[in-house]
Amino acid sequence: MITKTVSELNFLDAKEPMSTVEIDVDSLPEGSFGYSQLTESALAPLAAANPDLRATVYVYEGPSVNFGNYGHSAFFGVAGDRRVLGALYSAFRATAGLNVRHSDQIRQSQALRQYHLEDGKFWRPEEEGVWYAEADAQASVRAGESPEEEDGDELPDDGWSTDEDSPDGPPESGDDAEAAPSIRSEQPLRFRAARSDASVSSIARSIEAVYGLPEGSVALRGPDKKVLRSDATIRTLRRRWE
Repeated sequence: MITKTVSELNFLDAKEPMSTVEIDVDSLPEGSFGYSQLTESALAPLAAANPDLRATVYVYEGPSVNFGNYGHSAFFGVAGDRRVLGALYSAFRATAGLNVRHSDQIRQSQALRQYHLEDGKFWRPEEEGVWYAEADAQASVRAGESPEEEDGDELPDDGWSTDEDSPDGPPESGDDAEAAPSIRSEQPLRFRAARSDASVSSIARSIEAVYGLPEGSVALRGPDKKVLRSDATIRTLRRRWE
C-alpha cells in the first residue's frame, strides 16, 4: 500500500455543477457492503491504463425517489476526465440487480471527495489528511481477482473475512446461541469480520440490517469517542484502536 498526504495529491475542483451517475444503495448486491469495491473495480484499471489521467470523484448520499420508490441513493460526480463517469456507469450497469441511472447535477459543496485518480493509481482516504492506493502488484487483484487481506488470508465472496481462531472460540450451543441472529455463511460456526476496505457507513448499515436496528442507530467511533466519517474505511477504524 502507498500513502500520500492531501498536499501531495493534485485534486481537481468542480467550479460548475457536476453531472452524476446515481445508484440505489439499497439495491447493492447482498454482501457487497457498500459501493467502494465496485468503484475500485471500475476505476483502478482505467487509472492503470492511463497514467496521465487525473480526476476526482465526489459522492453525495441522500434520500431519492428517482427509482420509483423512496430510498437511499449515492450520486457520483466527477471533476476532470469524463471517461471516469462513463466507466462508473458501465460498471454499475453491469452489476446484476443494481439500479443505476444518469441523474441530477450536484455541486462540489454538497458532496464528499471520496476517490481520486492520479499517476496511474486509484486513491481513497485512509485517515484524516492521508490517502492510500494499492501497490502495482495488487492492482490486478483489486481489479478482478479474488481479493486478499493484508495478512494473506483469503476473503469469501460475501465481503467478510473469517476467524476460526477467535479467543472466544466458536459460538456455544444452547438457547442463547439459537436466539442470536445469524449472518449468511457458507461455513457455519465461524466468526466474521468486516473487510478492511469496506466503508464505515456500509458496515454500520449492515449491522443495523442484521440485528433489525433502526436506520442510523449504529455509529462506529474511534478511541476519542468521535464518530468516523462515513467514507472512512474499516482499516482506518482498526488502526485507531490499535
